[in-house]
Amino acid sequence: MSMKNEGLIMSPRTKEQNEEIRKQRTQEILQAAIHVYAEKGYAASEIGEIAERAGLARGLVYHYFKNKQTLFRELFEYVMEKTQQFTKTHFEQEGSAFDLFHTYARIVCRQVLEEPAVSRFFTRISLDVHYLYTAEQFSPFKWVKTFLQPMTQAVEKGMEQKTIRTGEASLMAMQFWGAVSQGMNYLDQTKQDLADQGATAQEINEQLKELFEQVIESALFVIRPE
Repeated sequence: MSMKNEGLIMSPRTKEQNEEIRKQRTQEILQAAIHVYAEKGYAASEIGEIAERAGLARGLVYHYFKNKQTLFRELFEYVMEKTQQFTKTHFEQEGSAFDLFHTYARIVCRQVLEEPAVSRFFTRISLDVHYLYTAEQFSPFKWVKTFLQPMTQAVEKGMEQKTIRTGEASLMAMQFWGAVSQGMNYLDQTKQDLADQGATAQEINEQLKELFEQVIESALFVIRPE
């Protein structure tokens, strides 16, 4: 008598299924890497810890990334591309240019409080980018210039609308982003300091709420009409 074990036979995955699994695993590894990196920086980050954070075997991480430098290059490019695309899309919206800057500052500063690893990534990466690329392979100045281009164009648009004060557009965009970046770092550090001092969640939220508004105002001061 023959027996059929059809229920035990597994069909091979399709190319689409394999690609979906690859994307999911890569995303899990990158998300784990950004948290480990935010805590330790590049030199002290280890593949084993990233694998543990992602809930994956160490060997599986090496299956997707041949070494730590390759992994962190992809992480760097992933975060930078995502940030650049969000910024470009945001400032291409219709409406008051000043309002776009106001909304942008609130979104990115709020992200610091909700996802502090992202803010710490930007704080650390400027010190560690030389581990990933040679000076010929990557120019921070060129990247920043490209990143700020949508803001520069929005400043010019705001000048035409008379919702933003007159000035050198590229310089004002850089000053705005500088104020936002410093504010993000300040909010994150203050939150850590308050937690270390034993402040309650309510006390932390109350202090951060006031500081948050000050950070937004300091960034908008750069472009506010006189």
